[in-house]
Amino acid sequence: MLFDISEIRLHVIGQTVAFAIEHGREWGQLFLNDLSWRGNKAKMAKHAISESVVFGLRKNINNLNFDWHDSNSSGMKSEIAALLYSHVKLASTLFTIYGIDTTRVATHPLVLAAASGVSVTELATQLETSSAPQCIQKALQSISRNKFAEINTVLGAKLIAQFKEQIKEHNNVNYTTLNTCGDSVKAFITAYRSV
Repeated sequence: MLFDISEIRLHVIGQTVAFAIEHGREWGQLFLNDLSWRGNKAKMAKHAISESVVFGLRKNINNLNFDWHDSNSSGMKSEIAALLYSHVKLASTLFTIYGIDTTRVATHPLVLAAASGVSVTELATQLETSSAPQCIQKALQSISRNKFAEINTVLGAKLIAQFKEQIKEHNNVNYTTLNTCGDSVKAFITAYRSV
């Protein structure tokens, strides 16, 4: 396994991801509804990535309405939770801007895969299907609840492991990784839509 998930409360990860996807979808809709962008999705995406980095560097995201860290080792440190939230929110925002619906729970692994740098092909391999969007969606809708939870856990754990490594190497939280995340998500969306 990519990461020792025993030290993280799974429902906290799920809650963080759900909030981030919802908030990202709302932010993406704000871009789409703002006529001043004149429908230029590339400019919207670039601005969303830039704002995510600036916001993350300017303010730690500790004011959400749920507890990310408790006093025992099963909690998730707020720095890692903030990074998870920021990356998944940005991914969801970009998905919304580029017209991929994130309202259905079956699309959440797509957002997590894109945010964690997993390619469309890698995700399709994990789902044991072709990389065509309709095949991936069908596979995500037809898998068992346990398999669905396992995929989300593996993808979330991969992303969290990246953050833990970053904190270990740099001894701090670095929101500039959102630039890399944004590029990775755009590449995932391009590949997903072109198959």
